[in-house]
Amino acid sequence: MLRVCLRIVLGIALVGAGAFGAAQTVRAAEVAAPVREAQANRVATIARIAPAVLAVYQSSSPGGGSGVVITHDGYALTNFHVVGEDQFFKCGLNDGNLYDAVLVGVDPTGDVALIKLQGRDDFPIATWGDSDAVRVGDWVYVLGNPFLLAADFQPTATYGIVSGVHRYQYPANTILEYSDCLQVDASVNPGNSGGPLFNKAGELIGINGRISITQRGRVNAGAGYSISINQIRNFLGYLHSGRIVDHASLGATVTTDSHGAIVVSQVQEESDAYRRGLRVDDELVAFAGRPIRSVNQFKNLLGIFPEEWKVPLTYRRDGEKHDIRVRLRPLHGKRELAEMMAAPQKPARKIGRRAKIGEILPAPCWPPSRPRSPKSSRRCSCRRPASPTITSTNSS
Repeated sequence: MLRVCLRIVLGIALVGAGAFGAAQTVRAAEVAAPVREAQANRVATIARIAPAVLAVYQSSSPGGGSGVVITHDGYALTNFHVVGEDQFFKCGLNDGNLYDAVLVGVDPTGDVALIKLQGRDDFPIATWGDSDAVRVGDWVYVLGNPFLLAADFQPTATYGIVSGVHRYQYPANTILEYSDCLQVDASVNPGNSGGPLFNKAGELIGINGRISITQRGRVNAGAGYSISINQIRNFLGYLHSGRIVDHASLGATVTTDSHGAIVVSQVQEESDAYRRGLRVDDELVAFAGRPIRSVNQFKNLLGIFPEEWKVPLTYRRDGEKHDIRVRLRPLHGKRELAEMMAAPQKPARKIGRRAKIGEILPAPCWPPSRPRSPKSSRRCSCRRPASPTITSTNSS
């Protein structure tokens, strides 16, 4: 009797398990199609955007970073702290070839550099997006050359979401100031500097350059920062002209008063804002078409404009609003800007010390032993350590 009962129980269990498994199979089939479609779309998007992504190698130091081609004749974007004091570079594309490149123009404060690749007039390019349309929660792709892993120039791709918009990253022992930048949780690591940030559609919305890191080591802690592509668009004409372009200053400082209003605390008499009527204690209502609600927001917005731009400004005095257009002043003096070019940033702190949020990405410490030429073998002869260990204090 016991044996019969056991057989009955076992049979019921097997039938139940089979039914549960069948139900699970049905449910898996129901969700598998959209999952497979999403995966196929990701793979196709990465395959489409990867050809424009650069591995950038410095000529004067053992380091490198990333970049992205924006015109068919070879103009490309990267970080100022990647190019440093170099004028000439080697840049690898995922076609397996290494191209010569030259420096064209730099934005030292905004950490942007424009370089030009040589040898072709049909380079693959990235499609420009609109960084002002980015929302928290949007999917993004980060492509680049972290830890100089792209020995065959095939970029590393990571995937995540936008964690924040309109972030401000203070200089942090450097002259590099990130205004109105995008924060992402997609993995950004040393070597990703200068590489592109793409939206879900594969459009270029930013250039990566900073990360928040753990107390020990320079490893991403889940927050990477990207310079918005709309900010770079404002500076692109200056960069194409071969200039060292400066960011803008209003010629006035603002603070928050006891009522929470944003008011002018100082104004330079030689500034255009003063000539147009702006005075101390005036309330700043709007700047460049956006309402101003905090000092940080104003600094963020001011940081996306180059010197000499004219922008609308609205201020309130004695309850009455005034609308003016002001020409923005240079943020730095010419001598100060020249000194920045001579020393792009102070050496980063050594491993083991407490690091600040918003660290500039340092250079990986194992560059290729000899950059290959376009005619060389498609197999790179560079050697890397078995596991990444960042020891360099130089930036990249």
